[in-house]
Amino acid sequence: MGTVGDLIRREDPLRLLEGLLTDAGQGRGSAAALTGSPGTGKSAVLRALSATAAEAGATVLGACATEAERGLPYGVVGQLLSGTAGGTGPPSGARDGRDADRPETLYEALRALAAHRPVVVTVDDVHHTDEPSARCLLYLCGRLAATGVLLVLAGRPSSTPSLPLAEVLRHPRCVPVPLRTLSEDGVAEFLGARPASAMDAATARRLAPDWHRFTGGNPRLLHGVLADHRDCGPVRPARPVAGTAFRRAVVGCLRGAEPAVTRTAKALAVLADQVTLTLLARFLGVPERAVVPSLAALEATGLLDVGRLRHQGVSAAVLESLTAEESARLHARAARVLYDTGAEPPVVAGHLVAAQAARTADGGTADAPSWAVPVLAEAARHAMPAGQARRAAEFLRTAHRLHDGGQRPDGMLTTLARAEWESDPASVIRHLPALERDLAALRPDDGRWAEAAALLLWHGRHDTVARGAAGAGDGTRAREVRTALAHLCPGRQGPAPAPDAVERVLESLVHTLAPPPSVAALLVALLYAGETDRAARWRELTGAAEPAGTTPARQAVVAATTAVLHVRTGSYDAGAGHAARALALLSPAAWGVAVGMPLAAAVRAATARQAHDEAARLLRVPVPDAMFRTRAGLHYLLARGGHLLAAGRARTALADFHACRDLLADWGERSRDGLDWRTPADRALRRLGDTPDDDPVAVLTRAERRVALLAAAGCTNRAIAAQLYVTPSTVEQHLTHVYRKLRVRSRGDLAKLAAVRAAGPADGAG
Repeated sequence: MGTVGDLIRREDPLRLLEGLLTDAGQGRGSAAALTGSPGTGKSAVLRALSATAAEAGATVLGACATEAERGLPYGVVGQLLSGTAGGTGPPSGARDGRDADRPETLYEALRALAAHRPVVVTVDDVHHTDEPSARCLLYLCGRLAATGVLLVLAGRPSSTPSLPLAEVLRHPRCVPVPLRTLSEDGVAEFLGARPASAMDAATARRLAPDWHRFTGGNPRLLHGVLADHRDCGPVRPARPVAGTAFRRAVVGCLRGAEPAVTRTAKALAVLADQVTLTLLARFLGVPERAVVPSLAALEATGLLDVGRLRHQGVSAAVLESLTAEESARLHARAARVLYDTGAEPPVVAGHLVAAQAARTADGGTADAPSWAVPVLAEAARHAMPAGQARRAAEFLRTAHRLHDGGQRPDGMLTTLARAEWESDPASVIRHLPALERDLAALRPDDGRWAEAAALLLWHGRHDTVARGAAGAGDGTRAREVRTALAHLCPGRQGPAPAPDAVERVLESLVHTLAPPPSVAALLVALLYAGETDRAARWRELTGAAEPAGTTPARQAVVAATTAVLHVRTGSYDAGAGHAARALALLSPAAWGVAVGMPLAAAVRAATARQAHDEAARLLRVPVPDAMFRTRAGLHYLLARGGHLLAAGRARTALADFHACRDLLADWGERSRDGLDWRTPADRALRRLGDTPDDDPVAVLTRAERRVALLAAAGCTNRAIAAQLYVTPSTVEQHLTHVYRKLRVRSRGDLAKLAAVRAAGPADGAG
């Protein structure tokens, strides 16, 4: 017999059936149609009735129809006859394969049994009954009055039953016994009656409203929620949880529903928030009026509320039940219907992404409609300004995978790389060849041209950007790229940009809501030009321009710039904290050549706080070789030299300071406050027992030192050129720089300086 909880609010239907059982014992047979939506407890009522009948001495025969045996003639009748005493199986027509019209066989067998004691015949899931068995049941139903047989047919309310079955369910002797979902009071009673729920009456009453809203009062769903609630122990949530048991219950309810109802539920889950009656009907390919019965059936089951699936837990259960092939087909259908009805590109694109993901999981491929790739690209353009970079990248990756005759919008890979940079700049590395092609193919006034340039700069492709910027004209985008390039790699676009020029570019960026990676370089350019106040103000402005839920890369850039700002102004503790956050947000590979910015700030802060072990640990972080040809590398060298000097390694530190000297000289820049190598180099020399005056050629580059030493030894320009494998004009240019830097006029003056300090140490200093 069913448990108490299984029969909550089922007492009246059970009492009615027990009354019909009493009539059958007195020789007055009858039939009953026990109908209810899936999960409402029909099987539990049948079990309870069968147990009561057996205790009363009645003969109980049971059958369960299945969809798989719907095409098996006399399948249900065969189950019933196999339980009769001395029964010989299904009618002879069924045994020998002929469709014999002998519906009286079942009637005669049951009448013989009922001559001795009442007989209860139950057929569960009667809506799956095969047609010959339905004719037998119809024949029996018309002759029950003269027998002691109670026939109980349990099934779902069917909108289109087969003709014989429809006649049975509408027969005057067939008493309707409908089952409905539980009310809120019924849910409270259900919760209080379940021993495993460990709820007292007060708790059950308090939880009942939420649990009723969550399940619609469907007993099968309540069983699922209760199982999930029990599994959440020992601390159980007050609100219901859509766990494994609940999702299994949802799938069970749909499995017991009519195919049209199941298709409607799947369509509702796939269309989600976009669903309307018109759209749903179009999706299913039926008139709107044909959808209404399915919606009513879902509402009666408790899965539907106000025209939509009750909550996300129900939707998730339905979507999880789809096969990969089915998911791909339904999402592709949704994309087509939404596109045809003029839905927004991101909505359509979401279904294209889901369809492609399902096809990939299924190992299949399919050609996309011609409109798919443009819609995905347009959706990505909507998503980026809204701060949805991950979603934009998802759209663009799908567009890149789809077959569209080889025709993709120009710059698509640049836009994809830009979106991927937001969450993981390291992922852009695989796109660098495509970015170089886009830089050459796109117009400089196209925003994607500047994006390609910024991403290439981030990953150290400075020569490519320099070539692209050389012929890019004087538009806003070209000025932006050249300004960033001039700061990152001075000498490629002339001297380092002046603060006013940097601010003009920043002004064009701050209003775009999506500043490219070069914004960090521009802010640091202000910092190291001594414009700390300006840099602080612009950092606040660019930070404020970020949309809500800003991406990891943007957070890292802001943190690194803030770290440089604090360290530059002597706030080492704050600077160390921001630098640590910047390095935690992105891996060293993701930082590209810009890794020198947070690392330099972190090392300087650690050195100033005498945290030498921390500085040494930071200096073990791998950095790309290309970084040492950028300004970030210059600051990294200064920070590393400062740590080495503080750690007592003056000679190694001096090499870093002289490397800074050589970079500045190659770039044609002078040493200034933010790039001062001379002061720490002087300290290193003093610790080594020398003085700055002992190093008269320290201001020269390596190439200039080699030329100066040979000239001081009396070599002609032609001899120097031959020895160094350069042209005489190059030697002449170097000598002009040497004379100006050392303030001498002739080779004789060079010889005097060379006598002050031996050529070997001077040449090996860098």
